Amino acid sequence: MTAPTVIRRGNFVFVGGLVARDRSGAIAPPDVRLQTRLVFDTLRDMLESVGASLGDVVKHSIYFACAPEQAAIDAFTADVDAVRARYFTAPGPTRTELRCGLDTEGALLMLDTWVVIGGKREVIDPPGHWGWGVEQPFVHGWKVDDMLFIGGQRSLDANGKVLGLGDIEIQTDESFRNLDTMLGAGGGDRHSLMRQNTYFRFFGEGREVTQYWEKMTNVRRRYMSVPSAAGAGLRIQGMPQVDELIQVEGIGVLGDERVRLQPKDHWDWSISNSQFTQGWAKGPLIFIGGQISADNKAQAVGDDMEAQARNVFQFIRNVLGEGGYTEADVQKLYIYFHAEGDWNEIAAARETIARVQREFYPEPGPVVTAIRVAGFAFENLLIEIEAFGVR
Repeated sequence: MTAPTVIRRGNFVFVGGLVARDRSGAIAPPDVRLQTRLVFDTLRDMLESVGASLGDVVKHSIYFACAPEQAAIDAFTADVDAVRARYFTAPGPTRTELRCGLDTEGALLMLDTWVVIGGKREVIDPPGHWGWGVEQPFVHGWKVDDMLFIGGQRSLDANGKVLGLGDIEIQTDESFRNLDTMLGAGGGDRHSLMRQNTYFRFFGEGREVTQYWEKMTNVRRRYMSVPSAAGAGLRIQGMPQVDELIQVEGIGVLGDERVRLQPKDHWDWSISNSQFTQGWAKGPLIFIGGQISADNKAQAVGDDMEAQARNVFQFIRNVLGEGGYTEADVQKLYIYFHAEGDWNEIAAARETIARVQREFYPEPGPVVTAIRVAGFAFENLLIEIEAFGVR
């Protein structure tokens, strides 16, 4: 599928996930600093093409693939930091780093960004907040007009040391308390949160997957509004520190007026009466939380990628329709999928998703950030997709 790489809607710029390609379109050699430089050069050039700049980037995420040992991760992230710091002056955008699978052979990292041109800007920097342990020109959060952009919140102390070793409940509590603190420092609260994603590390199988998610979620529900933000729960390979089990991030919008998009007879979560939310419309903004191929008891529906992808895109259509919107109102998709095997099998899974996507989004369609994850909140799921748009 030939998807666009950048879309501007008013003051919002949506950029698809960027991997390092040379001038011929081939993936660059496996050099971390080279690939990092190429993705940020590409981002700079793309933003300039629509009248924006790197100074307009409010939030950025690095999805990366490397060996799971701490020494290898430290070396990888140090190389990334040494390069990306040159592209921003303090205070720069928020940051999130997640170790996961990518969808392109040879790519070592993918860059994802949120970009807003202009607006009244204020750094969100609560006193005594946790730290990364390294000096970088990045911040925990930005307030742009009435929007709050909050980078990955983690279970770390002021010096970057992991808190709650081996305990998902403690780490969940620390991460969500940090998210709550950020929202308050930006002039909002948990009711302001429109999008909230939870990334967690767990490699169990079968029923253990749902049990682990429920254990974690029973803690995070203490910090969730009723009804909650829309979002996604994704199992990934790891974080910048091997002892981290969870990381959370969010986007909020101040003000009480909003429309909850919650279709009847939709898929549901395994915890009854959870008050989780499928989507929100807030002013001109549309946030569709991660849609999965499941029934009303959180059991997976569909045994293959094609069936699940088609169900997911239909669920997105149903959530949009609840507010009177269509796919034409969507400018960005986040596609999270689980695919194992060699690169031919991974490419086949990605092409299957793209083929089904064309049934719902004729070309050129929205921009796409697609990554491979270790799994989802429930067993037997293969794909989860978020959608965002400006009407």
